[in-house]
Amino acid sequence: MAEVHLFSYTKDIERVCAAAMRSCYSPHSSTTLLKGVEGELPMDRERASSLLKKALELGHLDVLEHGSMTFDLIGVSRSCSHQLVRHRLASYSQQSQRHVKITRSFGYVKPPKLDGVKVPMEFKGYRMDLTFEDVIEFCKEAEEAFLSAGVPAEDARYVRPNAAMTNITMTVNPRELLHILSLRCAPDAQWEIRDLAWGMYSCAKLVAPTIFSRLGIEDRYESVRALRERIDSRLEGVRGEFEGARAGEEVEIPLDGLLEHEVRAFVTKL
Repeated sequence: MAEVHLFSYTKDIERVCAAAMRSCYSPHSSTTLLKGVEGELPMDRERASSLLKKALELGHLDVLEHGSMTFDLIGVSRSCSHQLVRHRLASYSQQSQRHVKITRSFGYVKPPKLDGVKVPMEFKGYRMDLTFEDVIEFCKEAEEAFLSAGVPAEDARYVRPNAAMTNITMTVNPRELLHILSLRCAPDAQWEIRDLAWGMYSCAKLVAPTIFSRLGIEDRYESVRALRERIDSRLEGVRGEFEGARAGEEVEIPLDGLLEHEVRAFVTKL
């Protein structure tokens, strides 16, 4: 089971981005606009939402780069993380397979389509029927055997499969996150990173509802629009809890039954 934790982000992220936008057309600085100044409408949530809607309509997306979101992505496969880090405008810190001594205890992500599948194999004259779990267990035992034979951990880890779990921290601005979601929430995205992307979307939408009001690929994919609306409905159910939470409290967004495999999503209230 993967987990998505949005644990750090620009406080009042939409007001900050909106103040930056308004400063392009005002004699006042963004700092002054954020605090409030005579002759300007207050930069409250409603004002910020109105400005950001205009920015999204005009494609004036550079103002969204003034915000930041940091996600803790837990229990994803190495296969998934390899895809994620291709988005180079984001920043990453990943759990090391060289320095973290997990060997036989490493977890793994199992593709749903491999559930219950058993395939006949022949190896060095031996015939056997193998499941996905058999292959994983063999890799674990092989790594442990190499370690016992004195092979350095940094070399023994080479037998670890792409299914092996990892944790990765990701920091991204809202503009780039919208771009990532437009690719990874699409129906043709690989199932694991697609579900992870929807988890990130749900967290981002909770703290920045206007910026993430819709995804740019909805016009091409009815299924994306439908799933986005179902997640938004779940978000409305926890928005009151999030608004009333104390600083440091973590609120879970219920995504059960919506995605191909289970992903839990959490946002820390700042």
